[in-house]
Amino acid sequence: MIRTLLPLHLPDNVLSFEGQKFFDLVSQTCGCVFKDLMEVLSIDTVYKLLLIENDILSVFQKNYRELETIKQRACLHLDDGTTMLKPGLRFDFDRFIEAIRAANDQNQQQKRTASSTNDVFSLLKTLIESIKINENNDSSDNHSFLIAFVENIFSNLLKNKNNYRYSETVLNFAKCLYVLAGRNAYEFIRLNLPGGLPSLFTLDDSFAKANSCIEEGEFRYNVLRDHQSTFGYDIAVCSEDATAVIKKITYNAATNTFTGFSAPLQHGIPVSHHFQTDSLDKLKEWFENKDKAKYLNIHMIQPLLSSTLYSSPFLLSAYGISNDFKAVDVLHRWLWTFEKSRESNVRIVAFSTDCDSRYLLAMRLATGYFAKYLNTSISNHVDALEIDLPKDWSAWFFMQSHQVFFCFQDPTHLCTKLRNRMLSDTASLLIGKEEVSINVLMELIENKSKLAHGLVKSDIDPKDKQNYGSCFKITCDDVFVALEDIDGSLATRIYLLLLRSIMLAYMEYNTPIIDRIYHSWFAVFFCRIWQTWLQIIDKKDLIGYYSEEEKNNLFITVPAHFSIEINAHTLLGICLLVRQHDLPESALQIWNYHSQSCESTFRLTRSMSGAFSSVVNFTIEQFLKRAGKLSVLTDIESKSASGQLDCPLQFTKHHKRRRKNAASERSVSNSSVDILTNDNIEKTICRAFDDAYKLLSKLDVNIPLEKRKKKHVETGEFVGKSSISKKI
Repeated sequence: MIRTLLPLHLPDNVLSFEGQKFFDLVSQTCGCVFKDLMEVLSIDTVYKLLLIENDILSVFQKNYRELETIKQRACLHLDDGTTMLKPGLRFDFDRFIEAIRAANDQNQQQKRTASSTNDVFSLLKTLIESIKINENNDSSDNHSFLIAFVENIFSNLLKNKNNYRYSETVLNFAKCLYVLAGRNAYEFIRLNLPGGLPSLFTLDDSFAKANSCIEEGEFRYNVLRDHQSTFGYDIAVCSEDATAVIKKITYNAATNTFTGFSAPLQHGIPVSHHFQTDSLDKLKEWFENKDKAKYLNIHMIQPLLSSTLYSSPFLLSAYGISNDFKAVDVLHRWLWTFEKSRESNVRIVAFSTDCDSRYLLAMRLATGYFAKYLNTSISNHVDALEIDLPKDWSAWFFMQSHQVFFCFQDPTHLCTKLRNRMLSDTASLLIGKEEVSINVLMELIENKSKLAHGLVKSDIDPKDKQNYGSCFKITCDDVFVALEDIDGSLATRIYLLLLRSIMLAYMEYNTPIIDRIYHSWFAVFFCRIWQTWLQIIDKKDLIGYYSEEEKNNLFITVPAHFSIEINAHTLLGICLLVRQHDLPESALQIWNYHSQSCESTFRLTRSMSGAFSSVVNFTIEQFLKRAGKLSVLTDIESKSASGQLDCPLQFTKHHKRRRKNAASERSVSNSSVDILTNDNIEKTICRAFDDAYKLLSKLDVNIPLEKRKKKHVETGEFVGKSSISKKI
């Protein structure tokens, strides 16, 4: 068996050996014979040896008097005078020569690499200087990150890999890249950009320092205080929503906590770190007796900035629930959240959710809208604000004048509920002498070109219950014009005007504040008049035959009606408090009063599962980890957009966000509190009532109302309060 001998290891600086140091090296590696040979041949440096190595052993083929003694010791001699170099000596010499050749080749390669690196560095320096000059000449092009990134790579390539360092700008870029692209894409880019991006270990440490750790059931009021001081806002909207999750129990070693159980509530507030134990029996008891969380509940804070600066919503808390809470739990949680946020220098102006019946009841209890919480006098809270209401407004304004905070039903959910009611198979919406029917829209789609109305059959598909895009399409101007040629479409057109008014009041960015008041109360009076007509009309005067139970299905749902009422009262109450200077003008950013920030967070965290993952949903533990990193991304994006970073990063913006930012800037610049006088507001309210009454009169709704003398909003003759109170 042939053994492979290990190469000879020489000192790193062997090429510089000369004189006695060189002779000692030859003696150690090849023996004293070759040392004496080098001295005789006057080879006293490694450099000379490399140049004449091919002529050294040939000296033994001739008889030189100076080499007689050395030849006698180094060679084997035959009787005929033939000589041969001893194999062992030849092997040692060849091995030595091979080692110094390798050292010389490596040295030459390093010199070539260093020369190439110096050329690259020279080009990088020239590039950086050129960018800086161009940046000074043209302020519209900001290459500050490119400069910082190239300089960081330039600095790291001169160091050992273990000594790589990264600036705060590069770390921010790396965190954003990791969240946006995912782990695999980040590693691919990092490996192909040596010195450009930090390792995953360094990145995880940077995430931890950026408060990315979110624990279940913990409300991050300390982080909220820092967020408030960073962006300088005083008021905000708190939204709450839940989504279904994968029911799975996981263990967090860092906090010694089991995640995935339904968090217990104390006065509506989740108990954090409840499921901590070192006992196997206790854990077994939890698995047998405790419910796994079916849903994840989160709270988001949407800042209302006084300037045009942008700030993403802030995740306040997240925890698992089992959907067995009550309305009073929601109310207690909101009161506690309001008070704790006040300690963090943030006043919650309003809480926004969807139309769940428990949230709706909590809203009515909080605002005193035909409901009263007997255990606590909410209106006497130390931070309650008093709305200066004229006495004669009590004929149509039913909310209490003292409010700690307002409540707002999510306008997107409200619009989809109204759309779904129209498309429902179990309800028949009757307005006067006509029915609101999906068949009208179906006839429009089938008989007219899409170029005339822009609708397709999927826009009126009742199975897609959260299709807000459909709400926008069926209320566009082209649809109203096209429907005029369809027989029996008047009731449907009037109903779509109700839907459009809600969108203009709460969702459009360009709507002036006085027009928001008009559209919100137009929707209110529309529903009040419609419902009053249904209550007083005789069954024999209705189209077709309807029992009392069927008669209740001729109107929109109770939650949708209350949502329209509460939102309009909240909008007007906020306007009056801004006029009284009890709230800043930033409170008039009505388009931010929604719970879509929760929906957006759910969508984004689901999208972070990775390109190679087929699992769409997440467990509670996975959501907490992803949401923590997502909060770091949104914080960096907000600081970049507001100019708070020395080296801001550029983020892609959806066209809707660009349109929203431009519209909000115009709205802030054009908004004027001076227009919100009692006289202007009252005229707007009366105009909204008159327009709603005239519109419904086209369907003969006015006939029974005039018989009962219920048609004047300003005199209180209109039945509004009694019609609503009958639902309680």
